[in-house]
Amino acid sequence: MSRTKHLLLLASLALGAHAVAQEPATPATPAATDSAASTETTPGEALQDTSFVPASKAELQGAIAQILNVDDYYSRQLQFNLPAVNRPLTISGTVQNRFTYIHDLPTPYTFSIPLTSVSFSGLLYKDFEQGKNLTYSFGFSSSNAAAPTVAEGSIGYTLVSSAVDPDNFSLVFTGGQTKKPFGLEAQSTDEQQPAINGSLFLDGKSPNAFNDVSARDIGLVAKADFFPTVDNGYNYRAPLLTLSAGIFNGSGPGSAAAADNNQDKAWVVRAAILPPVDYYNILRGLQLGISFSKDEKFLTASGVTTPATTVTVRGTGKDSTKTFAYTTTAAKSTIDTIQGDRTRFGVDLSYIRTPVNFTAEAIYGTLDSVYFDSKSKSFQPYHLRNAGGSITFFLNFGEQYLKQTRNQSRPDDWWPLTWQPFFRVDGIDPNLDVDHDFQVAVTPGVNVFFARTTKFQFNWRWRKTEDKPAANDEYYAQFQYGF
Repeated sequence: MSRTKHLLLLASLALGAHAVAQEPATPATPAATDSAASTETTPGEALQDTSFVPASKAELQGAIAQILNVDDYYSRQLQFNLPAVNRPLTISGTVQNRFTYIHDLPTPYTFSIPLTSVSFSGLLYKDFEQGKNLTYSFGFSSSNAAAPTVAEGSIGYTLVSSAVDPDNFSLVFTGGQTKKPFGLEAQSTDEQQPAINGSLFLDGKSPNAFNDVSARDIGLVAKADFFPTVDNGYNYRAPLLTLSAGIFNGSGPGSAAAADNNQDKAWVVRAAILPPVDYYNILRGLQLGISFSKDEKFLTASGVTTPATTVTVRGTGKDSTKTFAYTTTAAKSTIDTIQGDRTRFGVDLSYIRTPVNFTAEAIYGTLDSVYFDSKSKSFQPYHLRNAGGSITFFLNFGEQYLKQTRNQSRPDDWWPLTWQPFFRVDGIDPNLDVDHDFQVAVTPGVNVFFARTTKFQFNWRWRKTEDKPAANDEYYAQFQYGF
């Protein structure tokens, strides 16, 4: 039944009830009451009751005209104020407004917008019987007013779904530009990453950082989970084993085919283990993860200059008693291209269970580079080893992450106020074969969630490089909000 028919039916009933309400009430005498109690009214007699006064034709036509006006008004609102799409669509966005104060810089404080992002996601095809849905996701991001770049552009297909039967295993394929399934922090959400800045081994600012594992890339990912524990009472599902494997270009987000110099592509695998417990078990939220990635790139080196030298040569024949000096000109070496390997191995442990939360992650890597060998007059590879890690403790005081609160319906825009203090220690050793270059950072802070998609963050970070003065007094205050 259409909306207009519903409204017409309700209007007719309302007019009838209004007419009944206007009928003067007649006091009932005891005799009449006893007589009415002893007399049954048949359905036919009830239909012939003349106390019900129907609406007149003019009143009904007036009600219909008002309903049509309301229907036309809302139709215009839907037509002109809402976008039209062919498939289900969810639009979301995030903006960060940040204030930074670093004592050691010539310009100690500054305002910035480090992140602006918009993303679109939805269904291309929905399988109501087996849950084999076809999904999409794409979005753009910008940092500090730079030109927007493609942050996400992927399509996913659920080959085996657990939506219909939660006890079943699941298998999902995702192709396009997406996150690499490596580590914990690189894939974490706000619930698992309370700090404003990333750890030193992922931020890309430290020498030989592991920012390649946190950067998005173009490729194909398969993710499957097995042996789930299901607690239907709390809509909780925890697979014992989750496996992810992906193959990527290895040259970063938005890379063109010309920039892909990875001979065997970049391979990434990850396994995560969760305890098989129900929702109220103390071990719920515990996870152990292991990650590994490997790629082989062509390393191109050139520009090493052979210095100019003076060569003394003795003459021949009648000039045998003389010497002559010749100076060779400086020349650059030819371009050499060799194959270099890059591997990363990571292990992480997390316990996310409000109000107590804990994450720890360590990563070890090798990286081939090149140097110019003066003896062989050619470029040679060398093996660089680096490592990094972090450990974070944080608490949640409030109902921000309680499922029963997030899913609770409410008549207004109320949202629980939640405080999230945290403490993180992270560091990186850029080269394990070089002494006194280890870097460490200590970051305490607090986050305040005061709306559904809005939070205020305050961090203080102390940094130190081994055998060098501490670069401390880094203060960060940030509003993060979105829709």
